[in-house]
Amino acid sequence: MQLTRALASPLTLLVLACAGGGDDSAASASATATDPTTITSATVGATGTTGGASASGESSAGDGTGASDPSATSPTSSGPGATDGDDTTTTPANTTTTDPFDTGGETTYDSFGDTTTGDPLCKQQIDIVFSMDVSTSMYEVLQKLEDEILTVDAKLKTFDVLPDVHYGLVVFVDDTQISNMGGPYPDVNTLKQDFHTWWQFTQSNLQVDSDGLNYDFPENTIDALYSAAYLFAWRPMESTLRMVIHCTDDTFGDKGAVQSDLVVQHSYDETIQGLQDRQIRVFTFSDNDMTGGPGDNQDVSMGFFTPYMGKTPIPDATDGGAFNIGLVNKGQLSLSAAINESVEQSLCQEYIPL
Repeated sequence: MQLTRALASPLTLLVLACAGGGDDSAASASATATDPTTITSATVGATGTTGGASASGESSAGDGTGASDPSATSPTSSGPGATDGDDTTTTPANTTTTDPFDTGGETTYDSFGDTTTGDPLCKQQIDIVFSMDVSTSMYEVLQKLEDEILTVDAKLKTFDVLPDVHYGLVVFVDDTQISNMGGPYPDVNTLKQDFHTWWQFTQSNLQVDSDGLNYDFPENTIDALYSAAYLFAWRPMESTLRMVIHCTDDTFGDKGAVQSDLVVQHSYDETIQGLQDRQIRVFTFSDNDMTGGPGDNQDVSMGFFTPYMGKTPIPDATDGGAFNIGLVNKGQLSLSAAINESVEQSLCQEYIPL
């Protein structure tokens, strides 16, 4: 896969997350991506993205340097979230809580990490929040993350950066929940345990609060990303690479949409604005091969690879990237290698959203 960046060497990003298995014709992880999945521009956005300014927000609290006192809990971990004290956090109304609160060539990943990008004198901390669709069709990706998260962490610790990588987790179906009360996990093994809990949980087809069933195919990407932007205890943007790894295999509703009797609380515009204000890069693993929807035959690439309602896709708008999740499920794209290379290509690079 090949992903092209304006400020760093091109990288190919392809992903497939939750929907059923379509007839993806990509040959292997070493094949150059076709136009629908090739990421271009300084933000690693999808080909076909309409240019122009990024979407403007309706409202976004805080100045993007931290989170206040988020209090939602994870399946296996708890504890107060750290805060740098600079953000004013707004809790999404639909968030479940327990307390108030390029080389220009092909990329095979065989030599991943052999080169370094950015300013050699630059030192950054790394904060990564995993935003995971935990609907039934997502269990394979969750299981792969469980299997590969130690590989991700080991590779990140070889980079010439500050040593303490912080991880967070947001899970969603039609409702959302931020784990560990919005604080970073104490260690990567605890995060791995939660991935295990959630891929098992998806077998039941419940919402994340276990108080309702998921019976339609759109899932709540927007409130999940809003939660990641506003509720995680991000360290200061001046010294931190802030990244969300967002995984879903279906489309989403905008503010006011009703999905499985639950209402989407935030808009596409205000969510992107919050991500931009906090200089958070979103790298999505999403569907780009017509295998979405109830019949596994719908195009659900809007907002990820292609414009949403004429607006810039989320990866473009946040200086991130997009991968076809189907290739991950087929074993044609390494999840851990894609994540690690996304981090490497972003380290010490100027944040330039579209």
